[in-house]
Amino acid sequence: MTEVFYILEGEVELTFDDTTIIAKPGDTVTVPPNVWHAASCKNGGKMLTIFHKGQFDWYLERLSKMSDSDFDDAELVKSISAEFDIYEEQ
Repeated sequence: MTEVFYILEGEVELTFDDTTIIAKPGDTVTVPPNVWHAASCKNGGKMLTIFHKGQFDWYLERLSKMSDSDFDDAELVKSISAEFDIYEEQ
């Protein structure tokens, strides 16, 4: 699934595989399919995220119902990732 981040306020740290960038207001970053990524914003900020297939709200809802032990289950996490196509090992 392709994702697009558009930074509205603050600075957002975006990590892609082994590369980290700092995105600032007005920056647009496109994440191609099958690229592991993470975002953090330590000092507050806002970003708009667009998902090619949508359903990110369903993904977050699914995660919100998981226990700590669920997150420790690598196969479960992998199956959820595959279900929502957020990351897939090559």
